[in-house]
Amino acid sequence: MTLVKSWSWSVALLLVLFAGHAGAQRLPFTWEVPGVVGVVDVPVPVISSGIPVRLSAVRSKEKPAYILQKLVDRFALWGFYVQPMAEQPQFLREPMITAVDTRAFVSYTAILQPNPDGTTTVFLGQADLSQAPRPQSSVAPVYPGGTGMMQSEMEGARTLVYSVSARQLEVEVYYRNELAQAGFEEIEPLVFRSSNDEIALKLAPAKEGKLSVIVVRRTVAPDEVRPPTD
Repeated sequence: MTLVKSWSWSVALLLVLFAGHAGAQRLPFTWEVPGVVGVVDVPVPVISSGIPVRLSAVRSKEKPAYILQKLVDRFALWGFYVQPMAEQPQFLREPMITAVDTRAFVSYTAILQPNPDGTTTVFLGQADLSQAPRPQSSVAPVYPGGTGMMQSEMEGARTLVYSVSARQLEVEVYYRNELAQAGFEEIEPLVFRSSNDEIALKLAPAKEGKLSVIVVRRTVAPDEVRPPTD
């Protein structure tokens, strides 16, 4: 009977612990650096390689090794993926550690800098990897999600070709908005002109239900008259 009661209490304890852990997973992650004596927040996210990064810095009275272990423990509590320390990328002289929340696709990086007064400054970075940078082109904006991008230049014209999973009307509206903001005026259907450049857009069905996007950009004189098209 005592064994059964003991087993029941053990199961109950495990359920409580599991419930607490699951509850923590549903809450936004918060940094917990031990021995904090000062905090400096960076309110505006920084864009690094096209990815939004939220930064902050704290000063702790604890030593780097102790702080590092506490961070590893917290990452483990939240179920984040953490590479072994021997495989952690080290881009600076100061020790650093990175963990990834594979559910939310967010990475967390801490850099630990020892100070002459015995304190440690901990730089904390949180990067939203779900907002990966969009493909960029010098020819024209690229519709979000565009793939297979190819660029070429011939006889004074630059061409951008790619495919996208979107309806033609959505792509047309996107380019009208983007090019209008860039100072272009639509002089003919899907032909846009600024003071120095002209962009012609052609859309056609592609394989697997995708849409082929062809953008041709050429330099024009301010008073150039566009030749008639058939």
